[in-house]
Amino acid sequence: MSFIKQTKEQGVSLRMTFLIMLLVSVLITTLLLFTTYQTIMSFRALSNATDIYIDLQDAADSLMKASDYLTDEAQCYTVLGLRKHLENYFTEAEITRRREKAIESMEARLPSSEALEALKNAMSESVSLMDREYYAMLLMLSAQEDDDIPEAIKSITLSSEHQVLSGEEKERLARQMMHDDEYYEYKNRIRLNLTQCIDELKAGTRGTQNSMENNMRGDLIWMTVLIVVQSFAIILLLWVTTSLGINPLLKAVEHIKRDQKLPITGANEFRYLAETYNNMYTVYKKSIDSLSFKASHDELTGVYNRSGYDLIRRSVDLETTAFLLFDADMFKNVNDDHGHEVGDKVLQKIANILQEYFRTDDYICRIGGDEFMVLMIHISKDVRHLIEQKVMLINEELAKTEDGLPPVSVSVGVALCRKTDNPQELFHDADVALYYVKDHGRNGVCFYEPEMKDKRKTR
Repeated sequence: MSFIKQTKEQGVSLRMTFLIMLLVSVLITTLLLFTTYQTIMSFRALSNATDIYIDLQDAADSLMKASDYLTDEAQCYTVLGLRKHLENYFTEAEITRRREKAIESMEARLPSSEALEALKNAMSESVSLMDREYYAMLLMLSAQEDDDIPEAIKSITLSSEHQVLSGEEKERLARQMMHDDEYYEYKNRIRLNLTQCIDELKAGTRGTQNSMENNMRGDLIWMTVLIVVQSFAIILLLWVTTSLGINPLLKAVEHIKRDQKLPITGANEFRYLAETYNNMYTVYKKSIDSLSFKASHDELTGVYNRSGYDLIRRSVDLETTAFLLFDADMFKNVNDDHGHEVGDKVLQKIANILQEYFRTDDYICRIGGDEFMVLMIHISKDVRHLIEQKVMLINEELAKTEDGLPPVSVSVGVALCRKTDNPQELFHDADVALYYVKDHGRNGVCFYEPEMKDKRKTR
């Protein structure tokens, strides 16, 4: 109980906790790697046998597909008489050569095997069948009086009996040779050899599987035990990390968003960080309170002045703060046409309207002349529509002349919250966006995009 009480009061060191968990994890991982190695060695033979089976099955399938493709093209040529089928046939037989490539691949993968021998027998039958296909195609060429004879069948001569046949009879004979029982007997022998090839490979693979399953079973049991232990260790590590680090951090973020001190909880390291932050927070609050109203506020409009802005911008969370830079459009004309007294009243009107349309938590600053900066704090990035609505309503109010003041409008550049340590970057982004609005007609709002920066550099 005293240990638990001490832990609650002082916290647990994350460094020590992670060191202990690391040592436990290394021990478990070492045992798991050793057991895994044993399993891998047992599995390797099974994997190799399976790979060989897959490769040989693919080769058998490739040879059968190539043989069927040659059959289809030869039959199409003898039936339709279209030369493209003849060309497709010899492209496969002499260029693509899927059958030969399948044999070569299997000779390198599984030499001197009964399965490979059966595959070669299938290839031999397929080659024998090509002689019949060559003769049938030569009959078609002769019937069509086509002298462009492929090189592979130039050496073949039609029998004297067939030479005297008419073109129609030669075509009929060619189709008969490609569709009779003798032709399909060749095809059946090819398939029988391929089936024998697959059966031989299955038998060898099944024997390897049976012998390796017994060796792997014991290794897998040990791996399961170690994985369960390691899973519990990971769960414990996640619980410790969440309790000592993540939860205190999430609570701290909420307190920072609410502009409050941080609770002193969690690991020793986080407690130290929270205490340091709280000290800085206290100093900051005192420095804010010590500023006189006159030093931090604009005498004309009553909002924060440039000095107040410089102090405020260093204290806000830039990841949850939007910078809105306002500029009165053509304000010089107001001074020139109506005098500086009216111009001052217009600035007061702008300040009053800004205070009316923004929250009391937001900071409104007059940073010079007719420029105002509004810092919207504790917001997310999905406030574009809200800001657009505010700017539209503000410009509608400024356009009214019932108070005797000339109508004016404002252009607004917005830099939405982002991760940075330098508030000047957000000010610069807002200024770029404002420049974009003024360059495109004024009286509106624009949100900073990176490409705007590039455009301004080239102007």
